[in-house]
Amino acid sequence: MAQSSVKWNFSDDKCFEIVHLTIIDILSEKHGNILPLNNLVENMNLRTKIYKLHPSKRLNMFSKYLKIEYGGVLKFLENFNFYSIIRNEKDIRVKLYKNLVNLDNIKEGKRITKDSEWIIIEDSSDEE
Repeated sequence: MAQSSVKWNFSDDKCFEIVHLTIIDILSEKHGNILPLNNLVENMNLRTKIYKLHPSKRLNMFSKYLKIEYGGVLKFLENFNFYSIIRNEKDIRVKLYKNLVNLDNIKEGKRITKDSEWIIIEDSSDEE
């Protein structure tokens, strides 16, 4: 998480909880628990506009919070094992794996590594 000088009206933990619960709720309502990223962000902002996140109107959206604190919605989602990012030629979709979500401790779903950190090593001992 990036350190910012922005002062939010909620603690980091509360923002974290609001964002996850909202995203989980939105994706759970969709067939196959999947939705294009742009629709997810739009729905998240609509559902969370009841919260006064920041005194400035231009920063009063949770998508802005995720951009400032985590580098963007996509980077935030990629940090958790219960979300999957599906990229194709047309768009980016987000899928929720409900069986991996523990609402009592959402932070336990944090990924240990990202796919880009894996290194595949071939075993050449079988070639003899």
